Parts: sequence; C-alpha cells; structure tokens
Amino acid sequence: MSIESLTFQIPDLLNLVSNYVKPLNIHFEELDASFQKWIEAASFLSAPEKKVWKHAELPLLIARAFPEADVRHLQVCLESMMMFLILERLTDTPATSATSKKWASEFVEALQQAEAPQAKKEGPAAVLQPLGTKVIAVIDAPYRAGYIANNVLLADGVVEEALGRELHGDNDPNSLETYLNTRRKSIGALPFHDLGRWIWKLDLPYHVLKNPHLELMIQASVDMVALANDIYSYRKEYLEDGARHNYVTIAMHDPVASIDVGDVQAAIDYTVEQFTAALARYEQNKKLLPSFGEPEMDSKIERYAELMMDSVAGNIEWSLACKRYSLFPDEAARKVGLITI
Repeated sequence: MSIESLTFQIPDLLNLVSNYVKPLNIHFEELDASFQKWIEAASFLSAPEKKVWKHAELPLLIARAFPEADVRHLQVCLESMMMFLILERLTDTPATSATSKKWASEFVEALQQAEAPQAKKEGPAAVLQPLGTKVIAVIDAPYRAGYIANNVLLADGVVEEALGRELHGDNDPNSLETYLNTRRKSIGALPFHDLGRWIWKLDLPYHVLKNPHLELMIQASVDMVALANDIYSYRKEYLEDGARHNYVTIAMHDPVASIDVGDVQAAIDYTVEQFTAALARYEQNKKLLPSFGEPEMDSKIERYAELMMDSVAGNIEWSLACKRYSLFPDEAARKVGLITI
C-alpha cells in the first residue's frame, strides 16, 4: 500500500500526569533478562517473531505499570501480559472473526480451566495453557474471579474488533462512543487493576467496588490508557493498514468531533482533549469519594486509586520508549513530540 508523507505533533501526555509518575521498578533488569532468555529458548517463535517480541519490551511495560512490586509479583504480571500479546498477535489484522473467536476461546480456557485437568494442546494454545496455569495458581482467591472475568471481557473486545473489521472493512461506521466501548475491553487495562489489587492485598467488598464515584474513576483510568495507546500506536497502525481502527481515525469521521477527514493533527489534538477530560473525571470523582467508615478500608481505596494511575503513567512511559512504536527518530523530535511518517 502506498503511504503518503505525514507529519504531526503529539502533546506531552506524560506532563499531564506528572503528579503520578514514579521511578522505574528496581527489578526491571532482572525481569528483562529472564524475558530475553525465554524468547531465545522459544523454539516455536521464528526469527521475525522473536524480533517482534523483543520490540514489545513487555518487561519495561510491567516495570513501569507496577513500579513498586517485588520481582515475584512482576513475573506473574509479565506472564499475564505475555498471554495478552499472544492473543493480540493471533487476532489482530488480518485475522477473520472466526479465527479471532477460536483464539479468544483458547485464551479464556487457559485461564478458566487452569485448575482442571487439561488435554494436551498444540500450537499457540500449548503456550497459552501453561502460562494461564502459572498465573492462576498464584493469584489469591479473592482476586482470581475478577481477574478472569476482566480477561473474558478483553477476549470479547478483540472479537468485537475483528467482527467490525470483517463486516465493514475500510468503511468502519463506528461512532467514537461505540468504538471506545469496545476499546475499553480490548485494551486490557482492567486485568492490570486486578493484578495490582492482588499484589497489595486490596480485597474490597462489592458495595465499595460498586460505589459510583469509584466506578467512574476506574472507567476514566481505562479511557486514559486506551486513548493514550491509540495516540502512540497511530504511527505503527498507519504504516500497517492506515490506522483504520483507531480513535484518531474515527474522530475524523464522526460528526461529533467536527474534524475534516485527513486532518490528523486536529484528530490527535481532539484525542488529547478526551484524555485530559478523562483525567479530570478521575480527579473529580476521587475528591467525591466518601469515607467508608473504616481507616483501613479508606487506605485501601486510596492505594487502589494510586494503582490506577500507575497503570496510566506507566503505559505512557512505555509507549514513548518502546521499539514497538519507534515514535521519534532522534531526541530533538522527542522533545517537541514531532512524528513523521
């Protein structure tokens, strides 16, 4: 496909969340070394696939998203993210909806059936199965059901995306609202919340989790991850397929945004505005959270709120640095956020 030259500027999202930025986890190098060793030993990965896995830099993402976790917990989070990457690789463009359903089912089964006797799997399922077993074996019971349920939502989301690609091709009729509803699932942010609550033993009762202000904070933090990811992945997706299924692209087609088709800079700016609005919703609802009557419970809620933003800031830091997106050709371009395709 012919790609026209395109230049646009990304505002500094990291500066917007600067109050939530933390140092890189001190165990990053140890985690990365074990990941690189796993890739090199993975005979089922071709040389090009090994390169893709290395460029994903999953240990960096995990070390940024969980900046204070110990290495044992980090390893479990990494294995969870490895399952997600396998699912993404199997269900992304140009996978059909039937293919996506098959692998989404295998992904879910690897988690839901992790504690049951399992038949021997082949191909990618043979990799998903032991990873799922390892992850579920160590996540404590109070957090396991929520973690699995949110991964089922993730799988549903990637299937919905595949169905949209298959049904509509280049003429995706999605509005920004319907796109974001699906993206909230497929971005995979909610399992990070479950992992964070497991790591820090934040066992919150149902009535607390269903507090409307907390629910709005959760949604806002997920939206920030999704919107930031679509901004930072736009270059990669544009080169691959014209970024047909990306919030930035849909903003150029949904009348609600009032943006001309082809005005990528305006669409980027609009997406940043939505990110900023989500941050404001998060902070506003955090202020409106009531006390739950117990200092220990209030402390757990405060910690959960902090973990949400660890995920947001960590995803941004990873996106800016990882080879998966390769955003900036040099330091000068990075400082001004200038992207050239």
